[in-house]
Amino acid sequence: MNMSKKRTNESLKSRYDDIFDEGAYKNYFTFNSYSIFEAILSTTNWEDKKVLDVGCGEGDLSAMIAFAGAKKVDGIDYSKKAISLANEKLKISNVEFFHKDADTVKGRYDAIVMAGVLEHMDKPFSLIDKLIKENLNKGGKIITASPSFLNPRGYVWMTLQMLLDVPMSLSDIHFFSPSDFNNYADSRGLKVSMFSIDHDWGGGDRTILDFKKRLVNALKDKGFNNKNVPEFLEWFKESIGYFNHDDNSGAITVTSIYK
Repeated sequence: MNMSKKRTNESLKSRYDDIFDEGAYKNYFTFNSYSIFEAILSTTNWEDKKVLDVGCGEGDLSAMIAFAGAKKVDGIDYSKKAISLANEKLKISNVEFFHKDADTVKGRYDAIVMAGVLEHMDKPFSLIDKLIKENLNKGGKIITASPSFLNPRGYVWMTLQMLLDVPMSLSDIHFFSPSDFNNYADSRGLKVSMFSIDHDWGGGDRTILDFKKRLVNALKDKGFNNKNVPEFLEWFKESIGYFNHDDNSGAITVTSIYK
């Protein structure tokens, strides 16, 4: 679902350079990126594979894939600053980083990973189409990780965003549900598998910590009264224990798409 008609991938480019200038992993991301990376690593055997890491940022996932046995890893990002940082801090013989957009990539890969990328793209499933047609080897797999909203955090977030236009995210363009990936795979004759992680961020103590800052600021930015946020969070904290937490209720969904 596209919830941001005015926001585009192009308009986010300068924002991401600023984020990496500030120190992305220290100052910006509110979740543990490494839990996402570890989840992606669990999806396949990386031994001797050639891998493309789309939206590689500072290169941490690319490095982890190389250490997991990949033969070659190419990391790409449209942020010049991110690629500069990746090249400065990581010197691994079988890992290279390039400043380029995903729709200009050439060459074939056994696996293509996108951690926190699809939700920022103008046409995410058109990008997957392109990567499968032009860049994925036969028998290969596309692996993505994106926010999930099938949890208490997501229900609050989407209610505010959809009904009151409260800007809970300043960079996401799309807000996916499992049906988006299932429908895409069905329409292309592809297979898909999914699992979610970071359940504590979807409906636990990390949700409370996230909302203490994000909810106050989002309501303020939209001109709403935010004085009752502490009272709401007290109720929320007591209530989330009764939510039916299952395998799909984590804050992040990891999806594999393949033939």
